[in-house]
Amino acid sequence: MQEDENAKAEILYAQGNYLRKLGRNDEAAAALEKALLLEPKNADAWKAHALVCSQMDKNAQAVASSEKALALDPYNARTWIIRGFALHQQGQYEKAVESYARAIECNPLGADGRRAWNNRGAALDNLAKHEEAIESYEEALLIDPFDIYAWNNKGVALGVLARHEEAISCFLKAIKIEPEYATAWRNLGLAYQSLHRDNEAEEAFIRATELGL
Repeated sequence: MQEDENAKAEILYAQGNYLRKLGRNDEAAAALEKALLLEPKNADAWKAHALVCSQMDKNAQAVASSEKALALDPYNARTWIIRGFALHQQGQYEKAVESYARAIECNPLGADGRRAWNNRGAALDNLAKHEEAIESYEEALLIDPFDIYAWNNKGVALGVLARHEEAISCFLKAIKIEPEYATAWRNLGLAYQSLHRDNEAEEAFIRATELGL
C-alpha cells in the first residue's frame, strides 16, 4: 500500500512539474499539493510548489513551501533563491538578502550562484545600498560575463550614484550581448539624457520603443 502511494506521489510530482513548464500553474499547484499529501517529506516537491506559488504571485505561500523544503534539504541553493525572491516580492529586502546569501554559501558558482548574486544585488538596491549592490553584480559577472541582466542592473545602480559614464558602458555591454534587450536601450537613453547627450538619448529611446517599450 505504501509503495502504491509513493508511486502515485511520484506521478503527481512529475505531472506538477510538467504543468508548471506549460504555464498551467493552478493545475501544477494542485498536482503538487496532492503529491505532498501522499509524501510530505519530498523536499523537491515542496521546492516545486514554492516556485509555482511564486510564479502565481502567492509569495507568502512560496515562502512557507520553500521553508518546508529547506527543513528537509537545507543545502539546496535553488530553494534559498526561490525563498529570497518571494521575500523580495513582499518587500522584505533584508530577509531576501539573507536568503540569497545562504544560496551563495551553498553554491557560490554556477547558474545558481550567478542568479543569487544578481538577485542579492537587486535586493540591496532596494535598500539603497548601491555600492554593495554593484559588488554583487560584479560577482555575478565573474561567474558569467554574458549575463545581460547583471550588466543592466549594475548600470542602473551606477546611474543612481550619478556615475553615468560607467552606467553607459554597462548598458552598451548588455546590448552588445543581446541587441534586442529593450530595457537596456531605455536605460541607456536615460543615462545619455543625464549627461545631456540628447541626440544619443533619443536614438536609444527610439530603439527601446521599436522593441516594445
